[in-house]
Amino acid sequence: MERRDYILREIEKITILIQYLLGKYKPSRSKEEYQTTEKLIREEFKEKHEKELEYFFNIDPKDFEKELIKSNGFSFENIELLADLFLTLGNDQFSDSQKYLNKALELYEYIDNSSKTFSLERTNKINSIKLI
Repeated sequence: MERRDYILREIEKITILIQYLLGKYKPSRSKEEYQTTEKLIREEFKEKHEKELEYFFNIDPKDFEKELIKSNGFSFENIELLADLFLTLGNDQFSDSQKYLNKALELYEYIDNSSKTFSLERTNKINSIKLI
């Protein structure tokens, strides 16, 4: 029972962290402003989760379950929030990298294929990324 409570607390902490980071994001008016926001989000994530965002870019999609759910305490909802964060960063007009959008797409598709829930909003996000 104690182990389960710990896991639930970890899942809740991750949810709060990612929601907080999404709240920190503001659309950029310049390349420098985007870089500052991205740096802030990366630093906050590392400080509070003890992993760098780059860690998630190095996970192969076939290892998502092992790396995210079993090893790092993520739930499908947290993975979708992480994908939302990547989508937000990747959609900024000053973002010079497709890596955020590509990883967001991989995460959304993983959730779509592995989760027992259907989400029209998630499907729309997948389709919008594919159109970019």
